[in-house]
Amino acid sequence: MAIEPKTIILIPALDKAEGTAQLELSTIKNNSGGLSSCAHVQFATPDGGISFLMCGDFRKYFPRVKGKATQKALDTLHRSTFTPEVVETLKAEVLAFYANKRD
Repeated sequence: MAIEPKTIILIPALDKAEGTAQLELSTIKNNSGGLSSCAHVQFATPDGGISFLMCGDFRKYFPRVKGKATQKALDTLHRSTFTPEVVETLKAEVLAFYANKRD
């Protein structure tokens, strides 16, 4: 069984008393077939949990790709979706998203 790749990037500018801000980048097998990637913000709580608002925290979906969920396919899609340039763009989008929520 393939392990769905996941990368966690800390976003210290968004940390709060309730938790540490994390940008999670993941690539998964869809229930309807194919593979897809997503980036979303979550907060690691001091008690070891994770919290996020389903319709309130940053979330970005990437286009679905046809293919079998082999380890090689998942890893390749994850690497090609989340290049260093894309990660930097996502970080900027996250900071802008939360700056706009405060205004």
